Amino acid sequence: MSQRGIALIQVLIITFVLSLLGLYINQTVREQVKITTSIQNKFLMRLELEKTEADLLQALLSNNKYPNKSAVDSITSKWNFYGKEFQLNDNAYVTLTDLSSLMGLNISDATLLKNVLLQIGIDEVSAREFVDSLADWKDKNDLSRLNGAESAYYKQHKKSYSARNGFLQDPSEVALIRGGEQITPKLLNQYFTTEIIAGFNPLNAPQKILNAFINDENSIQKVLQLREQGTLKSYDFYKLTGVEGDEYITFATGSKIRVQLRVTYNGAQLKKTYTLDATPQSYTKPMVFSHISWNKN
Repeated sequence: MSQRGIALIQVLIITFVLSLLGLYINQTVREQVKITTSIQNKFLMRLELEKTEADLLQALLSNNKYPNKSAVDSITSKWNFYGKEFQLNDNAYVTLTDLSSLMGLNISDATLLKNVLLQIGIDEVSAREFVDSLADWKDKNDLSRLNGAESAYYKQHKKSYSARNGFLQDPSEVALIRGGEQITPKLLNQYFTTEIIAGFNPLNAPQKILNAFINDENSIQKVLQLREQGTLKSYDFYKLTGVEGDEYITFATGSKIRVQLRVTYNGAQLKKTYTLDATPQSYTKPMVFSHISWNKN
């Protein structure tokens, strides 16, 4: 009788072990399937992104960089250059930002820069400090402006750096400059650029930059309405605002474009962002890529 009991216990133990082994194998298989599916999704997203990028680059090299609702090409008929994302298909999205429509940090008008800072919520004192300190950061001398800061200021405040005495190389430098603490990375990305761009294109400018530039809410709303419809032209802008082109104001989309490609698939997302200098007329460098990043917000 005791032997039968021992045999029964052994059978139960073996059954329990086999059950655990079965559960482990089942869980392992599920995890492997999940991993395989994830890899497959990432591969498909990468293929979709690269196809979208190739089509976009071809469109940029083959067409004028203006809205054209009647264009046969699916990209050209949908695109804009004022930073509003547009959808190409079920999975692919593109954002194009004309950098000549943003506020230049290396080449800029001091009054316009201060007004833009006020528009985006920077207080008056910090705005004045940043405008003067930015100029001090870039110039070659050690003479500080009224609200500015040269190397002596940063040394006095126990900073581990001095004024660059040259152009900014990256927007992240703004956080180092006196008065720049309030300008968040999100604000920098949305309203500013360190690219060397001489002209300013108001046709593609964000609304708050237009507010700082024109200071006429009614005219700005009409400009934005025409832009949203894809019908805004330089003459329309002139009629509404009285602003016409000169050595600083240009109504042409610049060669430097910030590109963001975003692909979604089964709840996952892949994003690529970079600055593109597109000059189709150049035989040696029709396209130059810089500041490339992946999955950066």
